[in-house]
Amino acid sequence: MKLFLLFLMLESVQVWAQPKPETFVVQIADRSMTVLSPDKKRDTFSVLIENKSLSDQIGKIIVQGKILKFVSIKSGLSEAVEIENKSSANVFFVPVSPAFQEVELIFGKKVYEIPSKK
Repeated sequence: MKLFLLFLMLESVQVWAQPKPETFVVQIADRSMTVLSPDKKRDTFSVLIENKSLSDQIGKIIVQGKILKFVSIKSGLSEAVEIENKSSANVFFVPVSPAFQEVELIFGKKVYEIPSKK
């Protein structure tokens, strides 16, 4: 019985750790970024930015040149941002400091990686 309860508790912790289906997860490393995207397009969604690099990050989320949010994430930490975009325009995450190429947040693409420009 104890083994069953332990198994049940471990399963519930794994469910909590997984991102919600309407969440983009942007993982920033020192030389690349990885994006996990939701399956379906939504007008309101979350962007979880995980800074796995060795330096603090400053970035912005933009739509058609308009800044929706600024974020500042210390090394080793993450920050969640709620975005509302009712237009059909593409949403981008743009790392400002240190500078890196912008990342388009594409619904339905599952996992994709953006390498650094050489």
